[in-house]
Amino acid sequence: MVKSTGFAILVIAAFVLSGCTGLTGIVGCGEGYEEMYGGYDYVYGTMAVDSQNKLTVTLELVSGGGGWLEESEVHEADQELWVGLDVKFSDGTVEEIAFRQADWENYGDGHDGSSWATTLTFTSPENFCQNGCEEVRFSAGSEYGFIYYDGTCDNSPWIEVH
Repeated sequence: MVKSTGFAILVIAAFVLSGCTGLTGIVGCGEGYEEMYGGYDYVYGTMAVDSQNKLTVTLELVSGGGGWLEESEVHEADQELWVGLDVKFSDGTVEEIAFRQADWENYGDGHDGSSWATTLTFTSPENFCQNGCEEVRFSAGSEYGFIYYDGTCDNSPWIEVH
């Protein structure tokens, strides 16, 4: 009984510390999330594999501000974001894709593609999905915390490629 009570207290504390409070914390991040993280959320705009087996994933900021997607002394005072994409193949292997990945066409919609204002795009080279791209997992964060998926407390859930 003591172990299960301790575990329950630990789970509740984790929700409160992450900004997830009350019943809204179970299905979304709730008021605490808005206060702590400013409501930085993203959704998938496009997720498709074309006839050349190129994967394109477009992400859109629903709320919150963007930032610079690369380290630069020129933009040192501005918010910098780190972003990444994991791709899971049919055989269960996972490949991690950095924003500045060779052979990939990755860009944001601001200042020459090196910042993310509302839209961020990852496009693989041809035949990348030849062996089946099953799921993707995007993650993003800034100096102020994570950018969360669609109002949830999860910043990087696996999403099926369709």
